[in-house]
Amino acid sequence: MGIYIITTQLNHYDFKFIALFYVIYNVIAFGLQPFLGYFADQKNLYSIYILIGLTLPLIALQMIQFGVIAIILATFGNAMYHLGGGVLSINLYPNKAAPAGFFVAPGALGVFVGVLLAKENQSYVSYISLIVIIMLLSLYFVLKTHRSIYAYRTISDDFIKIICLILAVVLIRGLIGTMLILMWKNQIWLLVSLTIGIFSGKLLGGWLGDVFGYKRIGIGGLIISLPLLILGHQIAFYGILGAFFFNLTMAITLFIIIQSLGKYKGTAFGLTTLSLLIAYLPSAFGLHFEFGIFYELFIIICVLLGAYLLNKAISLYLKTIKGV
Repeated sequence: MGIYIITTQLNHYDFKFIALFYVIYNVIAFGLQPFLGYFADQKNLYSIYILIGLTLPLIALQMIQFGVIAIILATFGNAMYHLGGGVLSINLYPNKAAPAGFFVAPGALGVFVGVLLAKENQSYVSYISLIVIIMLLSLYFVLKTHRSIYAYRTISDDFIKIICLILAVVLIRGLIGTMLILMWKNQIWLLVSLTIGIFSGKLLGGWLGDVFGYKRIGIGGLIISLPLLILGHQIAFYGILGAFFFNLTMAITLFIIIQSLGKYKGTAFGLTTLSLLIAYLPSAFGLHFEFGIFYELFIIICVLLGAYLLNKAISLYLKTIKGV
């Protein structure tokens, strides 16, 4: 909803204001989540965060003509819903990475649909509001009777190493995502296919990791994605397939960092979004590659470094859960 509200402003403000709105959105939605998450961890506010996280964007939709005020409200709601829903979904199935992917993956579709609807010449506020109201009421009754399993492991001696490694992997993944050059993205049906590829990778990565092993899926996905992402510059099929394999790591990294911070699951969730915000900054300040040898070297080095760091992080995590 935050993206929808921002994109609807395109015809009403100068580019510099729109750019400022996107900065505000990213700083609040991603940068504040560690702090909001820590507060939720202390007070066990995950259910409340979900309900407030839907209520604020609903209010923002009715105030869409107020521009930045609506954006701030929607963005705070985005951050709170992301934290509350993410932690509760993982608590439903302790020690499984699949729920992390199942919860986060639809965000890729949401961003795409939000931009698409906002660029049309008609308002969808009433339709989106109705959907949000239905979600809000449904979740209220579900959460009213739901008793989540707040199971967590004791924080291990290696948690700082694991966190640093995972955040580095998330940062690298974010950098590649912002710097990736795909010449065919302006064709709507190919953009839809790319979005589905990203969504599918995020959705299935955790589940596949639970079944076949986190190293095999996470590291294997990165290595397979390397040539596909480079070839995907011109050839859509390779780019879409590369996006799928590349995003298999998302749920695995999220799961490992959450498991490594004990009861501070919301804080862990927020740290990953802060890393994504940092990864977004270079492109936001105008740093881009032209396709060529330096671009290819950037992709190769980042993917291989990410695979190496992920291997170290998974090894340390498996060591902690085995008690070795």
